[in-house]
Amino acid sequence: MAQRSVMSKSWAILSPVLVVVALAALSTVRLEVPRVVIEPPVIETRDRFMSVVAVDDVFWAVGKDGKIIRSEDAGKTWVRQTTGLHTNFQSIAAWDAQKAVVVANEGKGLATSDGGQTWQAITLPVSDMGSGKVLRVRLDPQGRAWAVSEINVIMRSADYGKTWERLTQVDDDVAWNDIAFTGEGTACVVGEFGRLACSADDGVTWEPRPTNVEPSLMSIVFRDPQHGLAVGLSGTVLATDDAGATWRQVEVAGLERHLFDVIWTGARWVAVGDKGVLLTGDASAAHWEIGRVNPADFAWRIALAQHGEGFVAVGQNVGRWEAGQWELFGPRFH
Repeated sequence: MAQRSVMSKSWAILSPVLVVVALAALSTVRLEVPRVVIEPPVIETRDRFMSVVAVDDVFWAVGKDGKIIRSEDAGKTWVRQTTGLHTNFQSIAAWDAQKAVVVANEGKGLATSDGGQTWQAITLPVSDMGSGKVLRVRLDPQGRAWAVSEINVIMRSADYGKTWERLTQVDDDVAWNDIAFTGEGTACVVGEFGRLACSADDGVTWEPRPTNVEPSLMSIVFRDPQHGLAVGLSGTVLATDDAGATWRQVEVAGLERHLFDVIWTGARWVAVGDKGVLLTGDASAAHWEIGRVNPADFAWRIALAQHGEGFVAVGQNVGRWEAGQWELFGPRFH
């Protein structure tokens, strides 16, 4: 009994020491916590895309905060391209799957010749009077790039977007939103407050064309050298049958939504805009149908690119439409 009592007293004395030793040993143990990196999706709900281009099955889309995404399989998979430029991209044009140019705010832009693996920063000749927002870039029949901006700026590049020359020399309080071509050396631009002008001498001079409308015109396209269409805010639709010399307003019953972009698919006119609106018309611009890209989708869309028998559309989301079916790329949030 005396031996057990001595052992109990010894254990009582040693137990705090053992606890300290054990805690000290634990302090030297390195716990390996697995590191989990969650990559954000390429297309996110917060994205706002302003322009899209399709070259066969290669799609590019550009938008706010310097985002560029690319798909090489008609939208099935996408990758995000790194540019180093963090500004809002307004428009993209592409000559082929390798060469493209992007225009942005503050007279900034990018050009690539390797499919977007690398992007070269470019400077566009915007006016010092405005914010330098370059609103649209298009390619003419000769393969040159033309861009339009605020303060009556129309510019052109003949070297795949690397360098630019300003064609309009006089600053004016007008923002041009889009440009289209009726043939070699002939073009028309549309802008705010119903303004429209055309050039027949390769951009040297521009003649205003009366439209008799007040809403801003957002997009213009020609289906052949004589016939063109312009669309704009408050459901405005204008048509020309004489290469842009005169324009008539087209009344589309029930159309009240803003229209932001229009294309000619080879078979019909297609326009998109606010609240998911989809406007389609025949070649004569006499018969129209008003619908939505998707009956359950009210997202606004600001740009189109023809693809096959359908089109790719971007804005509040990204998707492809064909034969009445809307395929959404990325997350659903409506």
